[in-house]
Amino acid sequence: MKRKRLVALGLLLGSGLITDQILLSTLEDGYFRGRRIAPFDPPVFYSEQETLLRQIERHARTGQPDETSLSFDTELGWAPTPGVPIGDMAFDWAGCRLSVAPLAREPSPDSVRIVCVGCSFTQGEEVADAETWAYNLDAASPRHEFANLAMGAYGLDQALLRYRRDGRSLEADEIWVGWLPSASLRLLTVWRPAERHWAKLARFKPRFQLDERGGLIEVPNPVRSIKHMHTVMGSQEDFLAALDGHDGWVSRSSVAYAPTGSHWLHRTGLGRMALTLYEHRDRDVAPWLLDESSEIFRLLLAIMGAFQEEATSNGARLRLLVLPDRAALQALAKDGRGYWSKATEACEQAGIEVVDCSAALITAGAAEAASCWAPGGHYSAEGNRIVAESLQALLKP
Repeated sequence: MKRKRLVALGLLLGSGLITDQILLSTLEDGYFRGRRIAPFDPPVFYSEQETLLRQIERHARTGQPDETSLSFDTELGWAPTPGVPIGDMAFDWAGCRLSVAPLAREPSPDSVRIVCVGCSFTQGEEVADAETWAYNLDAASPRHEFANLAMGAYGLDQALLRYRRDGRSLEADEIWVGWLPSASLRLLTVWRPAERHWAKLARFKPRFQLDERGGLIEVPNPVRSIKHMHTVMGSQEDFLAALDGHDGWVSRSSVAYAPTGSHWLHRTGLGRMALTLYEHRDRDVAPWLLDESSEIFRLLLAIMGAFQEEATSNGARLRLLVLPDRAALQALAKDGRGYWSKATEACEQAGIEVVDCSAALITAGAAEAASCWAPGGHYSAEGNRIVAESLQALLKP
């Protein structure tokens, strides 16, 4: 009987090893059913990111495409070049998305200048220049002028840095910070695809970390140029050295990003699948924003505190605009309370004015109405109009 059990156990182990080797062979190209499988060496996750790496290689070899066409920015990771369009979006001399008219070089004493910073939901991605909510407000009030410095895929960290570099000199009367709650996970990363594997923009970025007292420590963009990025992406060792432990998503799953073959789990099919699942944990933003002790919650408050200091120093009024996406609105409609509410309440307790556009969007039926959304998930022209109408009361005559 004992011998039969040993034989059965041996057969079971043998079949398990054979199954694992078959699985390992299936994962040889690094993908399983179209999804990238750990180890993430190189750290790209789908074909468009691989295409970008080829463009970067070509730039390193020939100088084409140039850094302007790739929107590369040494300090911010990526940013518009003043006067140079990005697709259908036009930008003025200050690098602001074009509004009713190019921004005046000097603010008029008779006008109220509002500088907007944030991500694509503030910039107005997927709609024409004249369809963004900032343009709508600019057109509705001749007394106000809007300088839209927002940029697609930015975190609030980049928004703060962009204001400091490009917004201070515009002498704003008001600073509007557009916040997409679902994008808060960006605050932990310096390599964009580590946070969002399907990100079209495979680029490095700066971020902030917290010191022992909760103050902000700036972590600069790890790469100085597109050519330097090519060097950094040349090997996993160089990539990890450039990150230097500062990317929260990579650090949380270091074995998944270790050089191929450097860990025993890389040499088993089940091990690679387990690493992939483990790396993907905690990608739901809600628990982070509901936990006051989480790094993202604390970073958010510290960044808004820094915006508050900027506004006070420049004699400007600060407003935090909550610009939810469709999934956030649907969750709000279901739960009766936004998962971002604890964070906005903490901001208000710190003396920061919060303007939440959620109620207006819910009332307009945007949680379900397809007409409010562009194909890529941003506000459509109709969605931007609803946001503009909800904010119009802020424009005092």
